[in-house]
Amino acid sequence: MFVGKSSPWGIVQDEEVIAEGIVYVSTPSHGGIWVSPELLGRVQEAMRDYAAYWSGSSCWYEEDCAAQCVVVSFPEHFPAEQVERAQAIVDRYVLKVAA
Repeated sequence: MFVGKSSPWGIVQDEEVIAEGIVYVSTPSHGGIWVSPELLGRVQEAMRDYAAYWSGSSCWYEEDCAAQCVVVSFPEHFPAEQVERAQAIVDRYVLKVAA
């Protein structure tokens, strides 16, 4: 789907489909998660804005902090412990910045 194509962090070297419409990509320097436009309605507006600030698009969530927005928005695709940690990061960094 994305291997060999451009992402906000460079050319995609590898990808992992998390679920339909949710794909983790990696590049030589960084990576993140892509969320299809059809699924973006499940992501809070403040989280979409945060992602767009760092990547230039509300569909791309950089792997460090912004990707936690995807975990929180789609908890059914991640282990409960990961969702709990992600929620703490979103509450502390993402939503405070947006407020």
